[in-house]
Parts: sequence; C-alpha cells; structure tokens
Amino acid sequence: MTRPAKILSIADIHCAYGDYPAVDGVSLDVAAGEILCLLGASGCGKTTTLRAAAGVERPVGGTISIGETIVSGPGCFVPPEQRHVGLMFQDYALFPHLTVLKNVSFGLKKLGRSARRGQAMKMLSLVGMDKRADAYPHELSGGQQQRVALARALAPNPRVMLMDEPFSGLDKAMRTYVRNETIALLKKLNTATLIVTHDPEEAIALGDRIAVMQEGKIIACDTYDRLPPELLDCHPEITMLAAQ
Repeated sequence: MTRPAKILSIADIHCAYGDYPAVDGVSLDVAAGEILCLLGASGCGKTTTLRAAAGVERPVGGTISIGETIVSGPGCFVPPEQRHVGLMFQDYALFPHLTVLKNVSFGLKKLGRSARRGQAMKMLSLVGMDKRADAYPHELSGGQQQRVALARALAPNPRVMLMDEPFSGLDKAMRTYVRNETIALLKKLNTATLIVTHDPEEAIALGDRIAVMQEGKIIACDTYDRLPPELLDCHPEITMLAAQ
C-alpha cells in the first residue's frame, strides 16, 4: 500500500536556548491524513519541535518543508501566518471578549464578511458547536471550548495541524470523547497532524505512528507495536498497554 504524500517534513533541525541544545538533529515527516504523536517527558524538546514547525521558534539549523515549499532553512524563514498551519495549545487561547463565532472568524480576515461568517459556521457545524455561535468562552464547558479552538484552527483549511497537549485540561471521560471526535474530524479532512503529548496511553490511542523523544533527539518512530523492545523497557506504561 502506497503511503500518502508527505505534507510536513522536518529534516535535521536544531534549536538552542543559549548554549542549551533543546532540539538536537530532529527529523520527522507527517503524511496527509496521518496522526503522528510526539511522545516524551517534560523538557525533552517536543514542544520546541512543534513550535519550530509552526514558525513560532526559529531553528538554528536544518530545514522544514510544508508540501514542496521550504518554510525554514538556510537563508529562508516563512513567518507563522504564511505557513498555512493550524495551531492548538493546551489552554485553547480563546479570546474571552469575542463570541464563539468571532473567535472562529478571527483568522479569516482575507475573506469578505459573508464568506468569513459562512466558513466559520461551517467549521462550527463540523464540531457540533454551531448552536453556540453567539456564546462567549466563559459560558462553555472545557470540552466545548476545545471544540471551538479546533474549529478556529481548522477554519483557514490548513494542510498541517499542530497540537500541543490539546486534551490535557479535560477530565478523563470528556478527554476520551473529545479526542476521538477530534481525530475522526482530522481524518475526514485529510489533515497532516502532529500531536505533542507526555501521555503514552494517549499516544497509543491517537497516533498512527509514535515518535519517542529524549533529550532533544528522536530515539524511535514507528507504530507502537513495532517500537524496539529496548525502548519499551524504558517506558513501562507503553509496555503495559502494548501487552493488553
């Protein structure tokens, strides 16, 4: 079976904070419709890798491409707003003074007023939040806020979705429900998705592949059942779940 075309390609990137190498030669690729989970402990460099892909962080070496376009490399740096990526953080970052509809419309300023509203309502309908278009973020539950944040990130039709611990603020029952809905929608839209998580169970539940990161490096990347035994020995949570 032929693997879909790569949409996000990260090749040998390096990111540093002063003399500290936060990301040390990371290479990853994500295909259309694929969910890749970047798994690792706090401080291992996974969020910095995601921020570099988004354009929020500028690598000091290596290249990042979206489709056939290099967006970061020697002598080249495309700013975040021109990369056509969707970005979701764990706090959702909704604007408290804007309604749900206006939050989702916010990144669609290039469209006319009618088209902007139509696209925002379409995305809200996809996530089941069109009936709450006039509500404000403080009037919504955590799960509803997460859906609005997803609609806002998807509204500009990004080729790549980047998500940093997007479900960590939800209780267990709501987390399972919302993340399953989210992944189904991303698959439906054929979006290349990179999800950062510290939770092995979440990585197994969501990822078509899992990239395990330690001390700024990717030490393995595969489906969870094909990760090397020596790596699984280092992650007892994964070993336990894989055996179930």
